Amino acid sequence: MDFEAINESIVKYFTGPQYLPELQQAKKEFFEKAGIIDEESQSYEPRMAQFLDWYIFSRDLSEFNIPPIELATQREMVEFPDYDATMIENMSNATHSLFEFIKVKGRDVYIRDLFTKKKVVLKDSGVSIGFNPDEIFDARVIPVEDNFIFAKGFCFHPPGAKKFILKEIKKVRHLEKSHHESLMFRLVKMRYKLEQYKHIKMEFIYTNDQSLKI
Repeated sequence: MDFEAINESIVKYFTGPQYLPELQQAKKEFFEKAGIIDEESQSYEPRMAQFLDWYIFSRDLSEFNIPPIELATQREMVEFPDYDATMIENMSNATHSLFEFIKVKGRDVYIRDLFTKKKVVLKDSGVSIGFNPDEIFDARVIPVEDNFIFAKGFCFHPPGAKKFILKEIKKVRHLEKSHHESLMFRLVKMRYKLEQYKHIKMEFIYTNDQSLKI
């Protein structure tokens, strides 16, 4: 089974009736950290894709203290059709990071993880357009055999924020993963605000200066 199909099955299972209270709490937590977005916004669907990635890959379920994708690796604990143990194991090893785009060669996408500085090549990628060398982007990559694929959620930061973001990465690069996650949430919130306050200059949003910060 391919990633799209198994991901849909996992999302359907963990957003079903038995997990509704968990889902509602997760939404509250996510949008408190990442900023509220109007359901009428053209960015609503991409933001929900980010939320679902976070919910499935990163957020611990209150009952089990592990994310849904890790619980799904325990076949006896979940029940949904077309279970694919190999793909689920791959998904549980996804890397969430900030990346820079290097190039597209044919349908192969070359990117660099800005926390580890490692280059990643996504061969014959299903997502190969929309990248800009000056835009740092937040994404998850999933190892599949000798290749990688993108998860569903992306957040592209504006070119003008690149210098600021690189400085922030440098501060936390050698710290624990939780510091990386906190930075990515802060940046997502800034990206939301940039969409919300279109009349405000980018440098007043992507900043640590409290006298300027919106």
